[in-house]
Amino acid sequence: MRRSGELVQWNNKGGYGFARDETGKDYYVHISAVADGARPKQGDKVSFDIGKGRKGKPAAKDVVVTSVAVAPISRERQQSTGVSPLKVGLRTATATMMTLLILWAVAFGRLPVWLCLPYAFMGAASALLYRFDKRYAISGRYRVSETNLHVVDLCFGIIGGLSAQEVYRHKTVKPRFVATTWAIALLHLVGLSAFAFGWLWPLLGVLVR
Repeated sequence: MRRSGELVQWNNKGGYGFARDETGKDYYVHISAVADGARPKQGDKVSFDIGKGRKGKPAAKDVVVTSVAVAPISRERQQSTGVSPLKVGLRTATATMMTLLILWAVAFGRLPVWLCLPYAFMGAASALLYRFDKRYAISGRYRVSETNLHVVDLCFGIIGGLSAQEVYRHKTVKPRFVATTWAIALLHLVGLSAFAFGWLWPLLGVLVR
């Protein structure tokens, strides 16, 4: 049975700390037990299973960060650093760029209107899959496979997939998964750019000669 609690102590350099469950009992946590390779910090809310740790003592296993502790940013600090709390992430910016390319291509008649439907439908499906996978990870249930997530993203779901990764802070750490996601995003960006800016038709004309 999974337990919920809070990370009451964390040594970021050493990669270990202690999680306290609802009963007030502390369990040792090692960075290798944290799901998706996430780097937690003190104050984060977590869920975890109990297993054997060092010297056979109980320790937290399969730790999932369910809520991130956010320190309040003062107005003075915002002004001094120049960092906006509404800063848009790279994934959201890329998804927005793809959407604008689609609208641009349709507006200038370089892309059929019906092609918007697969992006809309599969984008929504991809976002839901990421949401479900995040919830399943928190509750310890069966996960959505990474292959399925990539297939849906490749099949026109990449806009929703990138947006969901940003919103749910999910699947943004594992190097291989991130690299594949960006490869899919680049493929769609190039393809949509070719339609939007009219590069595709001259190229096809050269190829058929």
